Amino acid sequence: MKFKTVLILLIFILSGTLCTLNAIKPDKKYRFYPEKLGLIYRELDVTTKDSLKIKTWFFPAQDNLPEKELERAWDESKKREYKVLDETKRPTLIICNGDAGNMSWIQLHLAQEMTTRGINVVTFDWRDFGESSVWPMDTNYMCYTEMLWDYDAVINKVAKEDTVDSSKIILMGWSTGSYLSMIAAYNNAFTGAYIGIATPSSFEEVMPVIKKVQNKKDEEVIIPTDFPTHQMPVYIAPEFNKPTFLIVGDKDDRTFPSMSQDIYNLLPEDVEKDIWVVEGAEHGGRYGPVTYNFKNFIARIDKFIKDIF
Repeated sequence: MKFKTVLILLIFILSGTLCTLNAIKPDKKYRFYPEKLGLIYRELDVTTKDSLKIKTWFFPAQDNLPEKELERAWDESKKREYKVLDETKRPTLIICNGDAGNMSWIQLHLAQEMTTRGINVVTFDWRDFGESSVWPMDTNYMCYTEMLWDYDAVINKVAKEDTVDSSKIILMGWSTGSYLSMIAAYNNAFTGAYIGIATPSSFEEVMPVIKKVQNKKDEEVIIPTDFPTHQMPVYIAPEFNKPTFLIVGDKDDRTFPSMSQDIYNLLPEDVEKDIWVVEGAEHGGRYGPVTYNFKNFIARIDKFIKDIF
């Protein structure tokens, strides 16, 4: 069918936007909007502590559309009426982006899958990404401390939503988004769990690898001087008391499986935790842990969420 063909093609052209761990590359143009996939959603009004607007989409748990309805949605691109299945407060998965692209990529396909499993999904764009507020960014920077402000503003807004169980908010990100997610989860009391994909352990360990793999000089991969480097995953793991699922490809040449294993080993013994080394998967892109076997990925994160909550 046409819709299935388009979906498969879209998933497999993600090599330049998913799990890059490169340096910041904001993309302001959306590939398309959620209505193209027949998703029910609405925008949340999210403002950071420095008064920037963060473009945020809230996808309530919803029924799966029949194939013909999906094809019609793709052709018509008409926004559906916002409605929820019921007033139940549900687990909510907040998916953050990495260091490139915007939320109109794999995030929409993840939302399409997870919302039909009874889970709310939230996606958002960092400042200066997508349709979030414009903000000057040096594309030689690995990240910005202010991106944590963006994340915090989103979490706090989501926690107030009527259909969100504020004790069951899960943060998920890949590569740059993975360590930002773990730091955000560590510091925000509303977060109940964390899913990290291709997670750097620390800058000390990952920066030499990035410079070597990408043939970069020090001035081409910059860490902000005010970034809380002491809260990188390997340092906060011993005190990280929230359910954690770490996922990494066994062929990852940037965030080696050993990095995720080190983080996993340092997590408290009484914390629910799991690690999945995806055989055959690389750091990101077409062969990354998310897209290498998309169906299996969805099944694994769905099981993790259902098991902990």
